[in-house]
Amino acid sequence: MLVPWSRAPVPEGLSDPARERLSSPSDDGDMVVRDERSRAEIFAELYRSHFEYVWKSARRLGVSPPEVDDVVQETFLTVHRLLDTYEPERSARAWLFSVLYRLVLRRRRSHRRWAALAEETADLDGLPDSSAPAPDRNVETNEGVRILERILDKLDPDKRAVLVLADVEEKPIAEVAQILGIKVNTAASRLRLAREHVDASLARLRARDGWRLK
Repeated sequence: MLVPWSRAPVPEGLSDPARERLSSPSDDGDMVVRDERSRAEIFAELYRSHFEYVWKSARRLGVSPPEVDDVVQETFLTVHRLLDTYEPERSARAWLFSVLYRLVLRRRRSHRRWAALAEETADLDGLPDSSAPAPDRNVETNEGVRILERILDKLDPDKRAVLVLADVEEKPIAEVAQILGIKVNTAASRLRLAREHVDASLARLRARDGWRLK
């Protein structure tokens, strides 16, 4: 049995204005209320199931720790506005990534700043969730992370997004192109350039400082 709109589950972690917006009843009649109930359930399921993925993806795209929670919240508010365009038979993660990616691009263009990516060098999937404390790392690992941050920070967001989808999430290049709304040849070219940048940067660092990043 569907619950009334006013009692539909509202995801935790959203600001009070956002929660009020997601909880407001509709005045457009029973049909709209029924539609809104369905929207609320779909949105709540997307939020519960994919919050961690969106958070990790934001970090992988270079969003800094102080900004990541705001970016994730803004992403899900955008998702709520665009919910009518969501096709459940398609990959939810692919759709969420495309929404997040375009939001990050807009923020970068408006603020003219792009924060460093703080990933594990050996395991790029090892990001904690947003509420978890940062794990203890030894000095060598911390230095390795800082080196990788500097390397990836020189990548523009278009190449970084392709690198994340292809090398971290291991998606085929055709799917990467579809998610980002670009041609397959463009995606392949950006991936090649991104990999060349990382390889060349690591080679220079090894030659200069003797670092051996795994």
